Amino acid sequence: MAKKVLSRLHQTRPAPADSLLPDLSSKTEPTLFVDWPEKERKVAIAKLHKLAAQQPASTTTRLPAPCPRRFKWIIFAMLFLALGFIAFAVVASLALAANADRETDLVAKLRMANTNLDRMKLLPDDSDWFFDFTKQDTYTFSPGGVINANAATFPATVGQGMTLAMLNLGPCSMLPPHFHPRATNFVVAISGTTQTYMIAENGARTVTEVLKAGQMTIFPTASVHTMMNIGCENAQLISSLNSDDSGTTNLANTFFSLPANITNTVIGGGLSAQDIYGRVPAVGTGSSFGPNQCRAACAKQGKMLKREW
Repeated sequence: MAKKVLSRLHQTRPAPADSLLPDLSSKTEPTLFVDWPEKERKVAIAKLHKLAAQQPASTTTRLPAPCPRRFKWIIFAMLFLALGFIAFAVVASLALAANADRETDLVAKLRMANTNLDRMKLLPDDSDWFFDFTKQDTYTFSPGGVINANAATFPATVGQGMTLAMLNLGPCSMLPPHFHPRATNFVVAISGTTQTYMIAENGARTVTEVLKAGQMTIFPTASVHTMMNIGCENAQLISSLNSDDSGTTNLANTFFSLPANITNTVIGGGLSAQDIYGRVPAVGTGSSFGPNQCRAACAKQGKMLKREW
């Protein structure tokens, strides 16, 4: 009823004698409520309030509030984030001996420092300049480990342009084929006997070396390389890279992370990429067990390590 009354405010036909509103139809243009004399507006408002109060409560029907659309979007967003986290966890596991930043804020400040002197002020304690390889989580010879002193693990390396890594290889253990996209790698043997392989690019020959204590080799930037302890004693090497963020790409793990239609086409034949990927060792500490022939020879000497998948 009240709506009908309000709709008549813009009508230009003459109002009937019993109308609640005054007759302003003599004007040639529609009369707006705000243009009424103040007294007449007050009378009209009072009558409208009175009329609204007289309406029974049942005439007002409240419809149930519809389910907000954004609720559905919230559910979708939560599922999307959950799947994204799972995907990230899978991809993150592919980096060879990848290191999580230990002091993110400090590293960020060191990178933003204008001068070396400013960086020195951010590292005021002697302990800031000390790194113990033997206390790191990846320090092991079973089967082995890559222990990096770099921007992620040792903030003092920020701005120095270098990473120093200790490579531990148990009997017959190996570093799987990999490459460093942002650094050249100088490797020197400290103990044991280690065989290395390096391929610089497509068409280049395979460079093979056998390193004993005091001997070294070079792996140029982005060259594919691998190494294996061919002895039955622990082998240890030192690796120097000309970047504090050299990066590492493990070939087998990354290749078999590609879509199956790609990997199956590349390997050809009746092989299944999924079956092979199931046998590719996890990255773990950066090292894995080597060939069975080597392990069998060491087993005869009582120096065989237990193989774990």
